[in-house]
Amino acid sequence: MDSVTAKQEQYKFILDAIDMFGQSQNVSENFYSARFHQSLMFRRIGRYHDALRQFTKVQDKLPKDKSVYFERGLVYQAMGNHQLAIEDFMRAIEIDKHYAKALFCVGISRLKSRQIEQAIENFEDAASESANSEN
Repeated sequence: MDSVTAKQEQYKFILDAIDMFGQSQNVSENFYSARFHQSLMFRRIGRYHDALRQFTKVQDKLPKDKSVYFERGLVYQAMGNHQLAIEDFMRAIEIDKHYAKALFCVGISRLKSRQIEQAIENFEDAASESANSEN
């Protein structure tokens, strides 16, 4: 199988997963795990607006879930909307002040927004939290 065919197969697999996650939501509107994973699949294939819509629905029902804010922040970051990405990463950090991945990603968005000193602080905090979690 060549790389083009492999990518087409992977894309088809992701679309099938999106459809299955959507069907499970038809069973119960409260199946937030399916909506969350569907959002991840949308992000993976670059359907950012669909991902944002679904992540926001999950976030509305699970406002204390750091992973929803983090993942939605990644979507905003991929879209180049670094201010909204920063806001979501910071919400994730408010929920878990030791969330090294969110600290690192907020640093990236701040760097791209030319907030250099804040970005450096975030990178240092992320490195510190990452080192602390290994011990």
